[in-house]
Amino acid sequence: MFAENKQGLKALIAASILQLFFGMIYIWGIFVIPVAETFSWDVEAVKLTASFNIGFFVLGTFSGGKLQVRMGATKVTLLGGLMVAVGMLASAFTPASVPWLLYITYGIVCGIGSGMGYIAGITAAQKWFPKRRGLATGLCVGAFGLSVSLFAPLIEFLLSVFTLQVTFFILSASFATIILLLGRFVRFPEESAAQSAPLSGSIQYTTGQMVRTREFYRLTVSLLLVTVAFFVVIPAVQTLSIYRGFGASFATALLVIVGFSNTLGRIVVPAFSDRIGNEVIVLILMTVTMLASAVLTFASGILFVVMIALIPICFGAALSIFPLLTADYFGMENLGANYGAIGIGFAFSALVLPGVIGMSGSYTTRFVAVTILSVLGLFAMGPLALTARKRR
Repeated sequence: MFAENKQGLKALIAASILQLFFGMIYIWGIFVIPVAETFSWDVEAVKLTASFNIGFFVLGTFSGGKLQVRMGATKVTLLGGLMVAVGMLASAFTPASVPWLLYITYGIVCGIGSGMGYIAGITAAQKWFPKRRGLATGLCVGAFGLSVSLFAPLIEFLLSVFTLQVTFFILSASFATIILLLGRFVRFPEESAAQSAPLSGSIQYTTGQMVRTREFYRLTVSLLLVTVAFFVVIPAVQTLSIYRGFGASFATALLVIVGFSNTLGRIVVPAFSDRIGNEVIVLILMTVTMLASAVLTFASGILFVVMIALIPICFGAALSIFPLLTADYFGMENLGANYGAIGIGFAFSALVLPGVIGMSGSYTTRFVAVTILSVLGLFAMGPLALTARKRR
Protein backbone atom coordinates (compact mmCIF):
# COMPACT_ATOMS: atom_id res chain seq x y z
CA MET A 1 0.00 0.00 0.00
CA PHE A 2 2.76 2.44 0.93
CA ALA A 3 5.29 1.21 -1.66
CA GLU A 4 2.87 1.85 -4.52
CA ASN A 5 2.34 5.45 -3.47
CA LYS A 6 5.80 6.99 -3.37
CA GLN A 7 4.65 10.61 -3.36
CA GLY A 8 2.20 9.85 -0.60
CA LEU A 9 4.89 8.01 1.34
CA LYS A 10 7.15 11.08 1.16
CA ALA A 11 4.34 13.25 2.46
CA LEU A 12 3.53 10.79 5.25
CA ILE A 13 7.15 10.46 6.39
CA ALA A 14 7.71 14.22 6.32
CA ALA A 15 4.43 14.89 8.15
CA SER A 16 5.22 12.26 10.81
CA ILE A 17 8.69 13.66 11.49
CA LEU A 18 7.28 17.17 11.72
CA GLN A 19 4.57 15.94 14.12
CA LEU A 20 7.40 14.97 16.48
CA PHE A 21 8.47 18.60 16.52
CA PHE A 22 4.98 20.09 16.65
CA GLY A 23 4.25 17.94 19.69
CA MET A 24 7.29 19.39 21.44
CA ILE A 25 5.34 22.42 22.64
CA TYR A 26 3.45 20.15 25.07
CA ILE A 27 6.55 19.63 27.19
CA TRP A 28 5.82 22.80 29.12
CA GLY A 29 5.92 20.87 32.40
CA ILE A 30 9.70 20.64 32.10
CA PHE A 31 9.94 24.43 31.85
CA VAL A 32 7.74 25.21 34.87
CA ILE A 33 10.44 25.26 37.57
CA PRO A 34 13.17 26.89 35.41
CA VAL A 35 10.72 29.61 34.31
CA ALA A 36 9.50 30.17 37.88
CA GLU A 37 13.09 30.51 39.12
CA THR A 38 14.33 32.64 36.22
CA PHE A 39 11.45 35.13 36.38
CA SER A 40 10.70 34.83 40.13
CA TRP A 41 7.18 33.93 39.06
CA ASP A 42 4.53 31.95 40.91
CA VAL A 43 4.52 28.28 39.86
CA GLU A 44 0.75 28.19 39.37
CA ALA A 45 0.95 31.25 37.10
CA VAL A 46 3.67 29.50 35.07
CA LYS A 47 1.52 26.37 34.69
CA LEU A 48 -1.26 28.50 33.21
CA THR A 49 0.84 28.79 30.03
CA ALA A 50 -0.09 25.19 29.21
CA SER A 51 -3.79 26.09 29.35
CA PHE A 52 -3.25 28.87 26.81
CA ASN A 53 -1.33 26.38 24.70
CA ILE A 54 -4.12 23.79 24.61
CA GLY A 55 -6.87 26.34 24.00
CA PHE A 56 -5.07 28.04 21.13
CA PHE A 57 -3.96 24.69 19.69
CA VAL A 58 -7.64 24.02 19.00
CA LEU A 59 -7.93 27.47 17.40
CA GLY A 60 -4.89 26.63 15.29
CA THR A 61 -6.45 23.43 13.97
CA PHE A 62 -9.58 25.36 13.01
CA SER A 63 -7.77 28.28 11.33
CA GLY A 64 -5.22 25.97 9.72
CA GLY A 65 -8.04 23.85 8.35
CA LYS A 66 -9.66 26.92 6.83
CA LEU A 67 -6.40 28.14 5.31
CA GLN A 68 -5.33 24.80 3.84
CA VAL A 69 -8.42 24.73 1.62
CA ARG A 70 -7.09 27.87 -0.11
CA MET A 71 -3.34 27.61 0.44
CA GLY A 72 -2.67 23.88 0.51
CA ALA A 73 -0.89 21.77 3.12
CA THR A 74 2.64 22.93 2.33
CA LYS A 75 2.08 26.61 3.03
CA VAL A 76 0.02 25.91 6.16
CA THR A 77 2.71 23.55 7.46
CA LEU A 78 5.43 26.13 6.83
CA LEU A 79 3.37 28.91 8.37
CA GLY A 80 2.55 26.85 11.45
CA GLY A 81 6.13 25.70 11.90
CA LEU A 82 7.56 29.19 11.56
CA MET A 83 4.99 30.47 14.08
CA VAL A 84 6.27 27.91 16.60
CA ALA A 85 9.88 28.90 15.86
CA VAL A 86 9.08 32.61 16.23
CA GLY A 87 7.11 31.96 19.42
CA MET A 88 10.02 30.12 20.99
CA LEU A 89 12.46 32.79 19.84
CA ALA A 90 10.28 35.50 21.37
CA SER A 91 10.11 33.43 24.57
CA ALA A 92 13.90 33.52 24.70
CA PHE A 93 13.83 37.32 24.74
CA THR A 94 10.95 37.75 27.19
CA PRO A 95 11.93 40.53 29.66
CA ALA A 96 12.15 39.49 33.30
CA SER A 97 9.79 42.33 34.23
CA VAL A 98 6.91 40.99 32.10
CA PRO A 99 6.97 37.16 32.34
CA TRP A 100 3.27 37.01 31.42
CA LEU A 101 4.38 37.64 27.83
CA LEU A 102 5.08 33.89 27.78
CA TYR A 103 1.31 33.42 27.68
CA ILE A 104 1.44 35.13 24.28
CA THR A 105 4.73 33.86 22.88
CA TYR A 106 4.66 30.23 24.00
CA GLY A 107 1.01 29.80 24.89
CA ILE A 108 -0.76 31.57 22.03
CA VAL A 109 1.70 31.85 19.14
CA CYS A 110 3.21 28.37 19.58
CA GLY A 111 -0.22 26.90 20.31
CA ILE A 112 -1.77 28.23 17.09
CA GLY A 113 1.27 27.27 15.03
CA SER A 114 1.32 23.74 16.40
CA GLY A 115 -2.40 23.31 15.70
CA MET A 116 -1.95 24.45 12.10
CA GLY A 117 0.93 22.06 11.49
CA TYR A 118 -0.90 19.22 13.20
CA ILE A 119 -4.07 19.47 11.13
CA ALA A 120 -2.19 19.90 7.83
CA GLY A 121 -0.21 16.72 8.48
CA ILE A 122 -3.12 14.46 9.40
CA THR A 123 -5.27 15.83 6.55
CA ALA A 124 -2.49 15.11 4.06
CA ALA A 125 -2.09 11.59 5.47
CA GLN A 126 -5.80 10.85 5.01
CA LYS A 127 -5.93 12.27 1.49
CA TRP A 128 -2.91 10.34 0.26
CA PHE A 129 -4.11 7.01 1.71
CA PRO A 130 -7.92 7.04 1.55
CA LYS A 131 -8.15 3.24 1.81
CA ARG A 132 -5.91 3.07 4.90
CA ARG A 133 -6.78 6.33 6.56
CA GLY A 134 -6.66 4.79 10.03
CA LEU A 135 -3.09 3.57 9.74
CA ALA A 136 -1.82 6.72 8.01
CA THR A 137 -3.48 9.03 10.54
CA GLY A 138 -2.29 6.86 13.41
CA LEU A 139 1.33 7.20 12.30
CA CYS A 140 1.08 11.00 12.25
CA VAL A 141 -0.81 11.35 15.51
CA GLY A 142 1.41 8.73 17.11
CA ALA A 143 4.50 10.73 16.22
CA PHE A 144 2.90 13.79 17.80
CA GLY A 145 2.33 11.86 21.03
CA LEU A 146 5.83 10.36 20.97
CA SER A 147 7.32 13.86 21.04
CA VAL A 148 7.07 14.16 24.82
CA SER A 149 9.01 10.95 25.47
CA LEU A 150 11.60 11.77 22.82
CA PHE A 151 12.30 15.43 23.58
CA ALA A 152 11.80 15.56 27.36
CA PRO A 153 15.26 14.11 28.16
CA LEU A 154 16.89 16.33 25.52
CA ILE A 155 15.31 19.52 26.88
CA GLU A 156 16.20 18.55 30.44
CA PHE A 157 19.80 18.13 29.29
CA LEU A 158 19.78 21.52 27.56
CA LEU A 159 18.40 23.18 30.67
CA SER A 160 21.14 21.59 32.77
CA VAL A 161 23.85 22.95 30.48
CA PHE A 162 22.44 26.25 29.22
CA THR A 163 20.22 29.00 30.55
CA LEU A 164 16.49 28.99 29.92
CA GLN A 165 16.86 31.70 27.27
CA VAL A 166 19.57 29.82 25.37
CA THR A 167 17.47 26.62 25.49
CA PHE A 168 14.52 28.45 23.92
CA PHE A 169 16.86 29.86 21.26
CA ILE A 170 18.26 26.40 20.41
CA LEU A 171 14.77 24.93 20.14
CA SER A 172 13.65 27.82 17.93
CA ALA A 173 16.59 27.41 15.57
CA SER A 174 16.09 23.64 15.40
CA PHE A 175 12.39 24.02 14.67
CA ALA A 176 12.98 26.58 11.93
CA THR A 177 15.59 24.33 10.31
CA ILE A 178 13.49 21.17 10.30
CA ILE A 179 10.36 22.93 9.08
CA LEU A 180 12.23 24.54 6.18
CA LEU A 181 13.79 21.20 5.23
CA LEU A 182 10.69 19.01 5.38
CA GLY A 183 7.70 21.35 5.17
CA ARG A 184 7.70 21.37 1.37
CA PHE A 185 7.06 17.60 1.27
CA VAL A 186 3.77 17.86 3.18
CA ARG A 187 1.29 18.36 0.38
CA PHE A 188 -2.10 17.14 -0.80
CA PRO A 189 -2.50 14.75 -3.73
CA GLU A 190 -3.77 16.07 -7.06
CA GLU A 191 -7.12 14.28 -6.63
CA SER A 192 -10.06 16.30 -5.38
CA ALA A 193 -11.08 16.10 -1.75
CA ALA A 194 -14.33 14.42 -2.67
CA GLN A 195 -12.48 11.46 -4.18
CA SER A 196 -10.58 10.95 -0.95
CA ALA A 197 -13.57 10.73 1.39
CA PRO A 198 -15.01 7.25 0.84
CA LEU A 199 -17.65 7.29 3.58
CA SER A 200 -19.03 10.78 3.15
CA GLY A 201 -20.58 10.46 -0.28
CA SER A 202 -20.59 13.52 -2.48
CA ILE A 203 -21.41 16.01 0.29
CA GLN A 204 -18.53 18.09 1.62
CA TYR A 205 -19.81 20.01 4.62
CA THR A 206 -18.64 23.47 5.49
CA THR A 207 -18.27 24.20 9.20
CA GLY A 208 -21.46 26.25 9.12
CA GLN A 209 -23.36 23.33 7.64
CA MET A 210 -21.76 20.86 10.02
CA VAL A 211 -22.79 22.68 13.21
CA ARG A 212 -26.43 22.34 12.16
CA THR A 213 -26.26 18.55 12.28
CA ARG A 214 -26.87 16.20 15.22
CA GLU A 215 -23.73 14.31 14.36
CA PHE A 216 -21.56 17.34 15.12
CA TYR A 217 -22.85 17.58 18.69
CA ARG A 218 -22.65 13.85 19.29
CA LEU A 219 -19.04 13.76 18.10
CA THR A 220 -18.06 16.84 20.10
CA VAL A 221 -19.60 15.49 23.30
CA SER A 222 -18.12 12.03 22.67
CA LEU A 223 -14.64 13.50 22.22
CA LEU A 224 -15.05 15.40 25.48
CA LEU A 225 -16.20 12.33 27.42
CA VAL A 226 -13.66 9.85 26.06
CA THR A 227 -10.65 12.11 26.81
CA VAL A 228 -11.58 13.61 30.19
CA ALA A 229 -10.27 10.59 32.15
CA PHE A 230 -6.76 11.31 30.90
CA PHE A 231 -6.81 14.91 32.10
CA VAL A 232 -8.31 13.97 35.48
CA VAL A 233 -6.21 10.90 36.29
CA ILE A 234 -2.79 11.30 34.66
CA PRO A 235 -1.72 14.67 36.20
CA ALA A 236 -2.14 13.05 39.64
CA VAL A 237 -0.59 9.71 38.73
CA GLN A 238 2.67 10.22 40.63
CA THR A 239 0.99 11.29 43.86
CA LEU A 240 -1.66 8.60 43.49
CA SER A 241 0.89 5.85 42.89
CA ILE A 242 2.75 6.77 46.09
CA TYR A 243 -0.58 6.82 47.93
CA ARG A 244 -1.27 3.29 46.64
CA GLY A 245 2.04 1.99 48.01
CA PHE A 246 4.62 2.50 45.26
CA GLY A 247 7.97 4.20 45.81
CA ALA A 248 8.88 7.60 44.41
CA SER A 249 11.23 6.11 41.80
CA PHE A 250 8.49 3.86 40.41
CA ALA A 251 6.09 6.80 40.39
CA THR A 252 8.45 8.54 37.98
CA ALA A 253 8.84 5.39 35.88
CA LEU A 254 5.05 5.23 35.65
CA LEU A 255 5.11 8.45 33.63
CA VAL A 256 7.24 6.67 31.02
CA ILE A 257 4.61 3.92 30.88
CA VAL A 258 1.94 6.58 30.38
CA GLY A 259 3.87 8.15 27.49
CA PHE A 260 4.47 4.80 25.82
CA SER A 261 0.82 3.80 26.25
CA ASN A 262 -0.37 7.09 24.77
CA THR A 263 1.78 6.58 21.69
CA LEU A 264 0.75 2.93 21.38
CA GLY A 265 -2.92 3.88 21.36
CA ARG A 266 -2.39 6.53 18.71
CA ILE A 267 -0.61 4.17 16.30
CA VAL A 268 -2.03 0.68 16.83
CA VAL A 269 -5.75 1.21 17.46
CA PRO A 270 -6.48 3.32 14.32
CA ALA A 271 -5.10 0.55 12.14
CA PHE A 272 -8.16 -1.53 13.10
CA SER A 273 -10.59 1.27 12.28
CA ASP A 274 -10.36 0.42 8.58
CA ARG A 275 -11.80 -3.03 9.43
CA ILE A 276 -14.32 -2.66 12.25
CA GLY A 277 -15.42 0.97 11.99
CA ASN A 278 -14.56 4.12 13.87
CA GLU A 279 -17.81 4.30 15.83
CA VAL A 280 -17.32 0.79 17.22
CA ILE A 281 -13.78 1.64 18.27
CA VAL A 282 -14.99 4.72 20.16
CA LEU A 283 -17.55 2.56 22.00
CA ILE A 284 -14.75 0.18 22.95
CA LEU A 285 -12.58 3.07 24.14
CA MET A 286 -15.46 4.43 26.22
CA THR A 287 -16.08 0.99 27.75
CA VAL A 288 -12.41 0.38 28.59
CA THR A 289 -12.09 3.87 30.10
CA MET A 290 -15.23 3.29 32.17
CA LEU A 291 -13.96 -0.05 33.50
CA ALA A 292 -10.44 1.26 34.17
CA SER A 293 -11.78 4.27 36.07
CA ALA A 294 -14.09 2.10 38.14
CA VAL A 295 -11.33 -0.39 39.02
CA LEU A 296 -8.98 2.45 39.99
CA THR A 297 -11.24 3.24 42.94
CA PHE A 298 -9.69 0.25 44.72
CA ALA A 299 -6.82 -1.12 42.57
CA SER A 300 -3.30 -1.61 43.86
CA GLY A 301 -0.18 -3.41 42.71
CA ILE A 302 0.02 -4.63 39.11
CA LEU A 303 -3.72 -4.12 38.61
CA PHE A 304 -3.26 -0.42 39.36
CA VAL A 305 -0.46 -0.14 36.78
CA VAL A 306 -2.51 -1.90 34.10
CA MET A 307 -5.54 0.35 34.69
CA ILE A 308 -3.39 3.47 34.58
CA ALA A 309 -1.85 2.30 31.28
CA LEU A 310 -5.26 1.69 29.71
CA ILE A 311 -6.37 5.30 30.14
CA PRO A 312 -3.62 6.89 27.97
CA ILE A 313 -4.07 4.09 25.42
CA CYS A 314 -7.72 5.07 25.04
CA PHE A 315 -6.87 8.76 25.06
CA GLY A 316 -4.25 8.44 22.34
CA ALA A 317 -6.50 6.23 20.24
CA ALA A 318 -9.34 8.75 20.47
CA LEU A 319 -7.12 11.53 19.14
CA SER A 320 -6.43 9.38 16.08
CA ILE A 321 -10.01 8.19 15.58
CA PHE A 322 -11.91 11.47 15.78
CA PRO A 323 -10.22 13.08 12.75
CA LEU A 324 -11.32 9.97 10.84
CA LEU A 325 -14.87 10.28 12.13
CA THR A 326 -14.93 13.93 11.14
CA ALA A 327 -13.99 12.98 7.58
CA ASP A 328 -16.49 10.10 7.60
CA TYR A 329 -19.43 12.34 8.41
CA PHE A 330 -18.48 15.69 6.91
CA GLY A 331 -16.02 14.98 4.10
CA MET A 332 -12.35 15.70 3.48
CA GLU A 333 -12.55 19.11 1.86
CA ASN A 334 -13.04 21.03 5.11
CA LEU A 335 -11.63 18.40 7.46
CA GLY A 336 -9.21 20.77 9.19
CA ALA A 337 -11.75 23.43 10.09
CA ASN A 338 -14.43 20.89 10.94
CA TYR A 339 -12.18 18.88 13.23
CA GLY A 340 -11.05 22.13 14.83
CA ALA A 341 -14.68 22.89 15.68
CA ILE A 342 -15.21 19.42 17.11
CA GLY A 343 -11.99 20.00 19.06
CA ILE A 344 -13.99 22.33 21.31
CA GLY A 345 -14.89 19.14 23.15
CA PHE A 346 -11.19 18.38 23.64
CA ALA A 347 -10.50 21.89 24.94
CA PHE A 348 -13.41 21.68 27.39
CA SER A 349 -12.19 18.26 28.52
CA ALA A 350 -8.67 19.55 29.12
CA LEU A 351 -9.36 22.98 30.60
CA VAL A 352 -12.72 22.91 32.40
CA LEU A 353 -13.84 19.48 33.61
CA PRO A 354 -10.61 18.50 35.45
CA GLY A 355 -10.90 21.60 37.60
CA VAL A 356 -14.55 20.96 38.35
CA ILE A 357 -14.03 17.27 39.16
CA GLY A 358 -10.85 18.03 41.11
CA MET A 359 -12.78 20.24 43.53
CA SER A 360 -13.92 17.09 45.31
CA GLY A 361 -10.39 16.48 46.57
CA SER A 362 -11.01 12.72 46.86
CA TYR A 363 -9.41 10.34 44.36
CA THR A 364 -12.33 7.93 44.71
CA THR A 365 -14.83 10.65 43.87
CA ARG A 366 -12.81 11.62 40.80
CA PHE A 367 -12.74 8.05 39.53
CA VAL A 368 -16.47 7.64 40.09
CA ALA A 369 -17.13 10.90 38.23
CA VAL A 370 -15.03 9.78 35.27
CA THR A 371 -16.78 6.41 35.26
CA ILE A 372 -20.17 8.11 35.06
CA LEU A 373 -18.99 10.43 32.28
CA SER A 374 -17.76 7.41 30.30
CA VAL A 375 -21.20 5.82 30.61
CA LEU A 376 -22.73 9.04 29.26
CA GLY A 377 -20.23 8.83 26.40
CA LEU A 378 -21.65 5.44 25.43
CA PHE A 379 -25.08 7.04 25.07
CA ALA A 380 -23.62 9.90 23.02
CA MET A 381 -21.81 7.64 20.55
CA GLY A 382 -24.24 4.70 20.57
CA PRO A 383 -26.77 6.09 18.05
CA LEU A 384 -23.97 6.90 15.59
CA ALA A 385 -22.64 3.36 15.88
CA LEU A 386 -26.08 1.87 15.22
CA THR A 387 -26.62 4.11 12.20
CA ALA A 388 -23.16 3.27 10.81
CA ARG A 389 -23.83 -0.45 11.20
CA LYS A 390 -27.05 -0.20 9.23
CA ARG A 391 -25.26 1.84 6.53
CA ARG A 392 -22.61 -0.81 6.11
